Amino acid sequence: MENAIHQLAIAHVTQRLLSLTEGRPYFARDDFSVHMDIDRPLLMHVLRLLRIPARLSEHRIVLVTQGEANCALDMMQHSIQGPCLVMLKDKALLHIRKMSADFRCHVVACREYPIPDIGRVPSLPLSQEEKDDIEQMIRLTWRFCTRHPFIHSVVNHLVKALFETWSHYAGKADLASSDPVKGRKEEIYRKFMDLVARHGARQRALHFYADALCISIHYLCEAVHATSGHYPKYFIWQTVVSEAKYLLGYTHQSAAAIAEELNFSNPAWFSRFFKRETGLTPGEFREQVVNP
Repeated sequence: MENAIHQLAIAHVTQRLLSLTEGRPYFARDDFSVHMDIDRPLLMHVLRLLRIPARLSEHRIVLVTQGEANCALDMMQHSIQGPCLVMLKDKALLHIRKMSADFRCHVVACREYPIPDIGRVPSLPLSQEEKDDIEQMIRLTWRFCTRHPFIHSVVNHLVKALFETWSHYAGKADLASSDPVKGRKEEIYRKFMDLVARHGARQRALHFYADALCISIHYLCEAVHATSGHYPKYFIWQTVVSEAKYLLGYTHQSAAAIAEELNFSNPAWFSRFFKRETGLTPGEFREQVVNP
């Protein structure tokens, strides 16, 4: 197991990517990165996302120029088809399940930049003209990344402009699809999912989330089910499973240590829970999935 890629963070994957990109444009600093012309073989080889969920360590904008992918983002299934613009939030758990052979994208990551609520769908379809405009912005960013001397302020503004572009397109999409009847429940659902992404691996009591949202447990269940088709406990337990897979796949912690970190009362309960959800014990998961 390579500790260098236990998180999808700029600092952790820089050297690994530089050794594998084979001439593809790639640039990284502590606060942002630009990685162009990513294809399916590179994603599979570097990130290993088709087997184990991975946690993001920065916000990422992904311009999918062609191809299709099916992924789980914080337990929600999403189908992505290019051309589209995808927002991946910091701390999100990402698991790419399928990807077409012609999949290709550009990725810009930014550590310190506030982003708006991205709603239920993290991807926005683009017209060919919109796709071309955004691709030109990314290529311009890349060109300034390679200039000497490097002008940090210019690149920083270009990266922020990409995030502002996302906000603009997302705002237009929200206006086009707004439904005042569903609005309140969808807002609760999105806030609930944000709380689950941050606390779900260790906090499983429904009253914790209802209290944080200042609503009753009954209304929490009603809003989440009306919006997603699932009740809150489904997302909480899926978060625990994803976090367990992440820890089993990207750390050397024992099953007992992981059980304690995930707030299980004892390792035996954690093992039974994990086998119930995945069909494998934690040890079998490491043997058959992580290190087959």
